[in-house]
Amino acid sequence: MAEGMFRGMVAKETGQWQIQSAGIATGGGQPPSEHTLSILSEDNIDLSGNRSQAISADLVTSASHIFAMSASHLYTLEILFPEALEKSFLVTKFCTNDSIRGHDVPDPIGGGLNTYTEVRDLFREALPSILKFVLQTPPGKN
Repeated sequence: MAEGMFRGMVAKETGQWQIQSAGIATGGGQPPSEHTLSILSEDNIDLSGNRSQAISADLVTSASHIFAMSASHLYTLEILFPEALEKSFLVTKFCTNDSIRGHDVPDPIGGGLNTYTEVRDLFREALPSILKFVLQTPPGKN
């Protein structure tokens, strides 16, 4: 969901963007959930061709910035890829909304449409601050 929403945001920006999402504990090749597709279609975002992938050394090495959904994901990244620590952040770290900043994004898997809507709304709050941070932080200067 975050990948699709962020792609939509940066489509208006100049420059070259490569945006990928990956999971800490995922089997590769899974399509987005029907709730994700439904919610994103409201904003004309189509992720129907997207498939899940597991985090890998290649993805970590090629990334200029990594944004994790939870503190436990950050911890796992630190253990698996200590070289990525300086470029890894919680997705809500830069959020201007005090009630969200520094909190984990709940995993909506298994929840109903309302759960997915809440996560989408959280991303609507958090992603603009990530875009601002990325635009102000050249690669390698985190």
